[in-house]
Amino acid sequence: MADVVITGVSSFVGHHLARHWAARGHRVIATISRPREQYSGVEAERLAAIAPYVEITGLDVRESRHIGALIDRCTPSLWIQHAGFARGYGSLEYDLDLGHAVNVAPLTQLYSALRGSRCSVIVTGSSAEYAAADVGNRESDACAPDTPYGLSKLTETLRARQLAAQYGVSTRVARLYIPFGARDNPQKLLMQVVTKLRNREPIALSPCEQKRDFLGITDVCEVYERLAGDLTKAGFAVFNVGSGEPVVLRDFLAEIATRLGADHALLHFGAIAMRAGEPPICYADISRVRAVLGFDPTPLSAAIDRDLLGSA
Repeated sequence: MADVVITGVSSFVGHHLARHWAARGHRVIATISRPREQYSGVEAERLAAIAPYVEITGLDVRESRHIGALIDRCTPSLWIQHAGFARGYGSLEYDLDLGHAVNVAPLTQLYSALRGSRCSVIVTGSSAEYAAADVGNRESDACAPDTPYGLSKLTETLRARQLAAQYGVSTRVARLYIPFGARDNPQKLLMQVVTKLRNREPIALSPCEQKRDFLGITDVCEVYERLAGDLTKAGFAVFNVGSGEPVVLRDFLAEIATRLGADHALLHFGAIAMRAGEPPICYADISRVRAVLGFDPTPLSAAIDRDLLGSA
């Protein structure tokens, strides 16, 4: 089977993408940005889980010569550019310079090195590229990000579009909403709630009235696979990767409690204040991914059982 390069595999989504492509029989070259022994916690767990099935190799995308050297060595048929700088992604203090160095600048060397090859590219984008709105975001919408992180990711998308045209490299951007599943960051809300409910411990929450778009990680990987199939067509396109349904966070957490058989009274809604600047609603219009890729998301309850509460 063909060689697939997936960057940023110590991350939640990158880890699952590597597992997915390896399970499909591909040779996966999975990249990390620093020596493996420097990883700890859930990142180390992710790497240990994929190590038997993939080739883990170092790649600092900020070192342009390293990208070309890796392409020369493995001549991939697909490059999934998932590595990115997201620390502080919800804050106006996000380091935009570092975001540019990791998310945007490496694309120039990547596309230049792929010129004339048969390799296509999938770039991981973000729902943060859109402005807050009370309707489903469409790929054709004019983007006006509310955060520096969103600006960085939008710049990545626009630069990929330019370079794809310049070098003739077929490219798709997957704009992710909120993926969930096993081995996500234990500090994230969903993972904290699962841990607390499994231990039958209370958890202090905001009112959780905001509406969000959640998609199980298995579905996320399926969309990427379908995007890879779409890459047989030349050109550039952006696809929203979400469920297309605005779900009230409070209801989502209550459904987790139900699936676990936990007492809903453990969820102390309104015990803490809503985070400042939290938009009331954010969700995808997935008309394009349905029509072009034939994708239909898994019902939420089934996705919770399979991806969040099942085995890793």
